[in-house]
Amino acid sequence: MALASRPTRWRGRRWLLLGAFATLVVLAVNAAMSARSPTPARELAEQSYLDQILPAIQQSTQEGMDVATVRTQALKLGATTITDRLHQVATSAQRTLAQVRNLTPPRSLQTAHDLLIATLAIRAEGVDGLSAAMAAAMSGHAATEVVPSVVDVGRDYDAADRAYALFVKAMPGLGVPLPASVWMTDPSAYTDPVVAVFLASLQAAASLTPVHDASVVLFITDPLPVNPTSNPQVLPISKSLNLQIVVADVGNQPEKNLTVTATIAPSTSGPTEMVRDFVDLVPGQRRTVKLGGLRPQPGVPTTLTVKIDAAPGQVNVADTTKTIAFVMQ
Repeated sequence: MALASRPTRWRGRRWLLLGAFATLVVLAVNAAMSARSPTPARELAEQSYLDQILPAIQQSTQEGMDVATVRTQALKLGATTITDRLHQVATSAQRTLAQVRNLTPPRSLQTAHDLLIATLAIRAEGVDGLSAAMAAAMSGHAATEVVPSVVDVGRDYDAADRAYALFVKAMPGLGVPLPASVWMTDPSAYTDPVVAVFLASLQAAASLTPVHDASVVLFITDPLPVNPTSNPQVLPISKSLNLQIVVADVGNQPEKNLTVTATIAPSTSGPTEMVRDFVDLVPGQRRTVKLGGLRPQPGVPTTLTVKIDAAPGQVNVADTTKTIAFVMQ
């Protein structure tokens, strides 16, 4: 009997040993999995997030291009077309924002995700503001009343572009470079004088009555003033004063052979000195005229007057002349 039971006991022990060995293997595998670096899993999650946001970024970039196109072609489009196109862009911008908001980013990308949401939210707010401002301008509100709203839109676009740059910086390198995405392609287009010209031109284009209106938008001196807000402005001493003068046709009629002049009083050559050039303009056009060679007296208070001739039949002449006082020292 004792001999007959030995094989049975051995088989039982063998199965116990095999079970113990299998348990050790499982524990070892689990320990190895637990000790393994989480990097691959994190990179996989980050790559998945990137794949989801790239279409949204590309769509937002396209929306910015659509806004720029509407603004560029506004004088040729009717009020209804402008309103419809901006409404379409605004709707698309809100949809793009919602798509990104619905994503759950990896913890490692939460900051970058928040910056991308900020970018899209500011852009959506900006195009809503532009749509409202353009509608107000085309419905008869004075252009000067609407200018601040459009200038604020430009600030929104600039802030959104900065947020996007920070988003790109916060994203890790995942093998695929993030595309550029810029809405503020021309900062000058959202400055007060340029916006005022744009809105006045937009209103004139909508009028059936011929409107003649030429204006001086702005001018820049060379040398530049030490402090542009001082009065009189202080310019570094130079042998000559040169100017870049931006003029525009804010009416709905082409203008030909308008005289642009710059005059200082006094100058080294006499009580006054003047330089001039001639321009042709079409409705909505801005043009930069370069004039130079004026010779101010160093240390002497001087008046600079920049002017464009009023177009034949022009009623509003207030913006045909700009004057500053300066001294070279």
